[in-house]
Amino acid sequence: MNTGSVVLCIGPERWLRARAVAELKKTCVAAGFEETDFVRLSGPGAEPRAILDAVGTAPFGSPRRLVVVDDLEELTLGSSPWLEEILAAPNLRNCVAVCADRCGDLPRGAQVRVVACQPLKAGAVEDWVSQNCLKKGKRIEPAAAAELVRRMGSGLQGLDLALDSLVLMMGDSPAVRPADVELLVPPSLQQTAFEILDAASSGGTGRAVRALREAMALGRIGMDQFMGAMGWYLRHRLRGWPASRFQRMLEELIRTDARMKQGHPSPEWLADRLLLKLR
Repeated sequence: MNTGSVVLCIGPERWLRARAVAELKKTCVAAGFEETDFVRLSGPGAEPRAILDAVGTAPFGSPRRLVVVDDLEELTLGSSPWLEEILAAPNLRNCVAVCADRCGDLPRGAQVRVVACQPLKAGAVEDWVSQNCLKKGKRIEPAAAAELVRRMGSGLQGLDLALDSLVLMMGDSPAVRPADVELLVPPSLQQTAFEILDAASSGGTGRAVRALREAMALGRIGMDQFMGAMGWYLRHRLRGWPASRFQRMLEELIRTDARMKQGHPSPEWLADRLLLKLR
């Protein structure tokens, strides 16, 4: 990776951010000098002086010292005043990588390189799974890649870990099939919740209630997690409902959440009522 004095890794996809930092580390930091020439600081908790001191320290035995400021939600000069000082007088012997979900204002003409770390679009995730699986030494069938994404979601970090486990457990088998994914990769919380809500909204209320009770008994989903999924589902999946029905469902969700937080003796019964109202 071509390095610059300041590299901004912008976007919520943490796997891409981690890969960008790993590539910078290979270029900047010499083997055996990781402890002295590679510094990682948590952006929200780091003192500006600590960041500036780390950036101002010369490398001990590497071509460049790499300082990573990570875990920022939004990068702006107002929230990160240390950045303006770094940009005003860049230390060419060091490289600074700043990782943030979003980026706001920067000085005009600032000499930075931006690495986009945005989530992959629908359809591209399965291609990424196939290519990454090949790099790990296995071929994954297209249907198996689709099933893995369905179970794990589109986050690359979780998919990468799942592929590591699959490749390890597959042994000498050259290809990963859908049946292997179903056997070896448990459904994610997200998939579990959405399958229950899909069943309820399509008329299968009894099936949805039974699935929710089973998932809770197995510890695959908790009540707080179910309520969070319900809120997301309402906002993103049910926007096509008539406005009056959507508003009634939203008010019911808010009331139910309040009753649960007040210590209702049977939160499962409240959850069942919500599923009934999705019909």
